Amino acid sequence: GKSTLLNYCFGCKFLTSAGRCTRGIYGSLSKLSSPFNRTDQFLILDTEGLDAIKKTDAKDKSSIHFDRTMVLFCLAVSQVVLINIRGDIGDELKNLFQICLYSLHKLRA
Repeated sequence: GKSTLLNYCFGCKFLTSAGRCTRGIYGSLSKLSSPFNRTDQFLILDTEGLDAIKKTDAKDKSSIHFDRTMVLFCLAVSQVVLINIRGDIGDELKNLFQICLYSLHKLRA
């Protein structure tokens, strides 16, 4: 869903399939058509979904650490972040974003 959305909105060429296919973080450089912008290109990042949110096994620390690192990286390098969420935002996802936003604030201070 996320890769298809980015392909449609920004003309990226991320791989898509019926099942989950994105692993890690991929980037696509896109050109702007407006002469009023200071830059003529921007980077679109496509990330995998958040695995740790779906897992019930709290012992998998590496997956939780990867999700937190990935979210923090995307927030740190981005001017705009699009989040594709199916259904309501659960407490686990709220906690993840609160932790990452707090960490980002500390990094920029």
